[in-house]
Amino acid sequence: MNRKPHPLLIALALFVLNVALNAALFLPGEGKYRDSIEAGYASMAHFLSQYPDPFGWNPFQYCGLPTHMWYLPGLPYLGALVIHLLPMLKPEHAYRITATGLACLGPSTVFLLAFYFTRSRRWAFFAAILYTFNSPSYALFKQIDADRGFSFLPWRVQVLTKYGEGPHNAGLMLIPLALIACWRAAVGRGYPLILLAAILLAAVTLTNWIAAMALAWCCLMMLLAGMRSAPRTGFLAHRMLAAAGLAYLLACLWLSPRFIQTTMLNWPMDAFNYKMQGQQYALFAGLVFIALALWLWFRRSQGHDYLFWLLLCFSGFTWIVANHYWFKLDTIPESRRYAVEMELFLFLILAELLRIAFADGRQRWREIGIALMAWIFAWASLQAATYSVRTWIMLRPVPRQTTIEYQVADFLHSQHSQGRVMVTGGTRFRLNSWFLIPQTGGTFESGLRNRNPLHFSYQLRTGLGQKPETRGEESIGLLRLLGAEYIAVHGQGSREHWHDIQQPRMFDGLLPRIHGDDKDAIYKVPFHGLAHLVFERELPIRVPVGYDAHLAGPYLAAMDDTSRPKLSLRWEGASKIHVSGPIPDGMLVSLQVSYDGGWRAWQDEEPLAMEGDEMGYILLRPKASASSNIRLQYIGTKEHRAFALLGASAWTVALGALWLTRRRLPWTR
Repeated sequence: MNRKPHPLLIALALFVLNVALNAALFLPGEGKYRDSIEAGYASMAHFLSQYPDPFGWNPFQYCGLPTHMWYLPGLPYLGALVIHLLPMLKPEHAYRITATGLACLGPSTVFLLAFYFTRSRRWAFFAAILYTFNSPSYALFKQIDADRGFSFLPWRVQVLTKYGEGPHNAGLMLIPLALIACWRAAVGRGYPLILLAAILLAAVTLTNWIAAMALAWCCLMMLLAGMRSAPRTGFLAHRMLAAAGLAYLLACLWLSPRFIQTTMLNWPMDAFNYKMQGQQYALFAGLVFIALALWLWFRRSQGHDYLFWLLLCFSGFTWIVANHYWFKLDTIPESRRYAVEMELFLFLILAELLRIAFADGRQRWREIGIALMAWIFAWASLQAATYSVRTWIMLRPVPRQTTIEYQVADFLHSQHSQGRVMVTGGTRFRLNSWFLIPQTGGTFESGLRNRNPLHFSYQLRTGLGQKPETRGEESIGLLRLLGAEYIAVHGQGSREHWHDIQQPRMFDGLLPRIHGDDKDAIYKVPFHGLAHLVFERELPIRVPVGYDAHLAGPYLAAMDDTSRPKLSLRWEGASKIHVSGPIPDGMLVSLQVSYDGGWRAWQDEEPLAMEGDEMGYILLRPKASASSNIRLQYIGTKEHRAFALLGASAWTVALGALWLTRRRLPWTR
């Protein structure tokens, strides 16, 4: 008797195949692509492996920000877990193994999605193999074709390798599982199916915003297709909507209104200054028109519900991506990044069309299917052969000690800085993946409520609003406003990828160069600590950037005033600060640490008033004292803790309800 292999066994074989194809990406060291932001995500995993408290403070980036505002938690926390489980690996290597391993699972989940809806191992495997080896985006979009790089990788692997899109790939891998669960919840019965769908919806959303937006589109199209098929499938939209509502409750520990609002307000600015204008409304209208056109096309047919849904999903992603690459029009922020979702659904559609053609009894359709398969294999063979051979040869990492970024970071680590460091270019992404050193910049700005450190750094790098003859002095003032003790600059001729500072030599003669040469240099900045005694009149009345840079003069002079008592600031972990020293009558304490509503302060164990100044820093109004002890602790905002309690309650009730069902789980049938 010829037994067919179990679908999970086929999925495992696909995973092993993808691991073998991408074996070079699992090796330790630094990747060949120096414009990758992979190390930015590795920085998160490194930090969370030592400071996992979601209610804590991250003092290492952008003058500080709440831990939970940094990024979505899925992949960083998973990477932190792997760092703990594999302590023999460097943190950045442990993260890379995690991200690459999840990406290698992508074809397996595509196979499971196709198999679930078609019950055909052959055609599901065909879709997964196409997804494993090929990318039509290279042929469709010249900008993507220009981004081939060292090897002919599928575009989803290329964005992982060249740009560091680990969270997006992880979310992309989870999307097929979430869609299976959503359909099962809508056509099945019982609470456990709703809970499973909710967990997977929450998992995608807590992994990557792009993947979450893509999943939202797919779910909307599933509702449209499901309502069309309801007489045949018993699809109940309210069950799927219930899963979505429960998913938010399960994820609201992280997705508080403050987090969502901050991200949504920052995202357009960080996405090449996206703006919602008339053309965007027209593009959204195009999305609706495409969905309605497909509805009318399939209205009279009584089958092909799966194909109808695939076409709905694919048309939406294609509309978004094609308008960006062909006409430079962005329907939504970062439209270009949905090319990988477009490809996923294209391969599913091709496999389904071939399955339908070969299942049809008419010879004509079988001949069309054979011709289509021949064309696909001819088109795909070159990509597959190049991918299989050249990846191992071209993409093996290099030792990190050989890169200029690591050499700069290692020297800064050896200085044991009491302040912050400003590093430019790609070093700012990689610094905290190797060493947890406080820096003025960081990796991602979407969670920043105090964006002034970003503005200060941007002005320093570009010189906007500065006179050429005074640019060096004003830039030093900006460094001091950021609490920087060192600045590392990569100039012309440097091996660092990004040369993002316009006049890298402007500090020569103004600051002592303590390391490097004309290509890569590190300068020592005058530094007097992060806590200063100031009078109210010395605080800037507006953000001191551009033409208002002169407003920082009195504040900088207060730092240099040797007649004033000096305060000592000491960090106790990541979320506690201790400030000690005399406080004269009428003076305030300015801390060059970003203000947030989750901070609490005490002076000699009595509550102390605090607020944010125009620079976004903490301003304390203490009582005069010959010897004062001020303690600050970040405990998180009331809103964050309330939503954490709501999320914990939702998990308790959801799992309790599952236990109370007292019946065999439907997905095991």
